Amino acid sequence: MMRRPFGLLRLIRQNIARAPRPFALSVFGITIGIAALSFFLALSLGMQERVLHRIFPVDRLEVVPQKTSFDSGASGALDAIGSLLGAGPKALDQATLAALRAHPDVETVYPRAKVAFPVRGWGGEKLIGRTAYLDLPIDGIDPQAVAPELRDPQNPLAFIDREPQSNAPCTEDKNCPSGEFCDWDVNKCRPPVPVLISPFLIEVYNSSLAKMNGLPRINGFLLGRLRGFVFVADLGRSFLARKAVTDKVRYRHLVLAGVSDRAAPIGITIPLPYVQRWNAELVGERAASEYSSLSVQMRRGRGVTGVVELARKLGYTIEDNGAEQASLAVLLLTALFVLVSLSTLAVAAGSVTHTFFRAIAERRHELGVLRAVGASRTDLWFLLLGEASIMGIFGGVFGLGLARAFALLIDGLSRTMLPDFPFKPDSYFLFSLPLCGFALGFSLLTCVLGAAWPARTAARMSPAAALSGRG
Repeated sequence: MMRRPFGLLRLIRQNIARAPRPFALSVFGITIGIAALSFFLALSLGMQERVLHRIFPVDRLEVVPQKTSFDSGASGALDAIGSLLGAGPKALDQATLAALRAHPDVETVYPRAKVAFPVRGWGGEKLIGRTAYLDLPIDGIDPQAVAPELRDPQNPLAFIDREPQSNAPCTEDKNCPSGEFCDWDVNKCRPPVPVLISPFLIEVYNSSLAKMNGLPRINGFLLGRLRGFVFVADLGRSFLARKAVTDKVRYRHLVLAGVSDRAAPIGITIPLPYVQRWNAELVGERAASEYSSLSVQMRRGRGVTGVVELARKLGYTIEDNGAEQASLAVLLLTALFVLVSLSTLAVAAGSVTHTFFRAIAERRHELGVLRAVGASRTDLWFLLLGEASIMGIFGGVFGLGLARAFALLIDGLSRTMLPDFPFKPDSYFLFSLPLCGFALGFSLLTCVLGAAWPARTAARMSPAAALSGRG
């Protein structure tokens, strides 16, 4: 009869109601342990998904030439000697691009190149009410690397190479077709060069520059208004350096086409063909044929180890962007806090064991009666482990609720008390379904393991000994 679920549940409910205090104390211990474990695991997941992965995409690598440093080992030493002789580190070229693309773990590789000369720019009268002057770090990337909607040819702001177009003669912008501007150095109409900026640059602007200079923050609405913003670049000249790269004046109009995580973190990014043409014209063909880095997109679910080994075998290295150190710091902190949480759960499991041993001592006569009327050892196992399971479920649910409450408190304090900083998330925590399931399962397992020894002891008692109070 005890094996019928409803009868077993009725007995479990009666036993819990008869001794609520020990049950509540044990649930309290499990709740604290599960709350701590869930809190720190959710914090770790949230920091990785909502902060680290936004700054450092885990499925990308940036292959760069070896640094000319004796600290880089034998390869670095050879590069340093080569640099002294005028050779420098091994350049990234088409052969390297093909070798990386052929790796089975690589989905594709996008070449990047930096403008090999200074560029200064100005503009912003309609945006901030005055002209801003600054030097422009410019990076070029293969247009195929960005999202398809950013390079749709039907879009007038598409991130593609639009040269040449009309090349109509002009003396001012109104002489040009719609969407083109008069470049004063050649007096010809040309479409503006599309520019992408990175989310990181917007985060830095919103959290630092906007506040310090009394400028508006860039949100979704304002970003939409900024698309199409045109400014002027003077190629080969700098506001910081007195000497220009060339005596010939070269002006180009640039237009903000959008935001992409493929853009350089600091500076602006334009289609690669522009950079290659400009480098060839102002620096030389060699500068146009070499890349500053290769952006490797990994296949879904593939590890990066093989690609890192291939890059080093080819004589290159992986750009150190701080992702590995940041991930390691989060992992170590999570491991530390999880160990503290597990120690709390171990103490709670010991409390569960003590509670059940005490309950067995107090209910010895009752357990003997159950055995005498036909209950088997397995029945007693199910009875006691059922009580432990209920304890684990309550502890898990309350623990998750407590962890979530503390997480909401931390998020609220962060929004109201902490200043803005780059990539500040709305929430630092991620209570995913797998995490909640793990917490509930772990709570249940802790209580069942804590009760297993007392349940085994109770199941092995003979009915006669239990009824007589012996052994």
